[in-house]
Amino acid sequence: MVPQGPSLFFCFYFFRSPHFFNPKIFYYPGQPKRYNSRQRGMLQMNSNEVDWVVLAKAGDRGAMHELYERNRSRIYSLAYRYAGNVADAEDILQDTFIKAFQSLQKCQLNENSYFATWLYRIAVNCALDHFRRRRHESKVELSTKLAAAVGNEGAGTPESEYVRNESARLVRRGLERLTERKRMVVVLRHYQQLKIGEIAVALGCSQGSVKKQLFRALGQLKKELSASMGG
Repeated sequence: MVPQGPSLFFCFYFFRSPHFFNPKIFYYPGQPKRYNSRQRGMLQMNSNEVDWVVLAKAGDRGAMHELYERNRSRIYSLAYRYAGNVADAEDILQDTFIKAFQSLQKCQLNENSYFATWLYRIAVNCALDHFRRRRHESKVELSTKLAAAVGNEGAGTPESEYVRNESARLVRRGLERLTERKRMVVVLRHYQQLKIGEIAVALGCSQGSVKKQLFRALGQLKKELSASMGG
């Protein structure tokens, strides 16, 4: 299981950090720095992500907190499944939101785009950078769901349960051997349940490239699994 998000102390420290909420970083001339209670209430009722981004761009800390709360779990989940441990996942989570809010003026949303997709791209880069700096391959926790994704589903009997668990272990080992890019594609697709188009946006590549990397990654995993099980 993926642990629940970072501790309350971590979140408190994160949002009270003067570096994180430096008004010189997030405020720009011509935009109001605060909205009155009526305007806030309307935004809360509408619950429109684009409006929250507009507020955050204006330097409103409450809006930043709202965007953080809406997206914290999915980014932490991505970070943990890629890193495999809480400490690195929290580092990636923090780096992601710091960079996101520092570059928030570059975020252009409309009815057909989502803040989460833009945020995923930053999170992906933070995760890759994090492990390049550490110069070692990250370990990813795999479940039977991923084993099923490469063609190994069990039926629930003791025998099939053993096969399923063994498959998950072998797939986990195989995934650790993938390149950073291929591993990230698999995690985004089979854990985060992103669509191919969303993964392409997050990774900054074409949908064709995503499909090719995913096909090769799953093919490699399936081949290693088959060889390990004597298939």
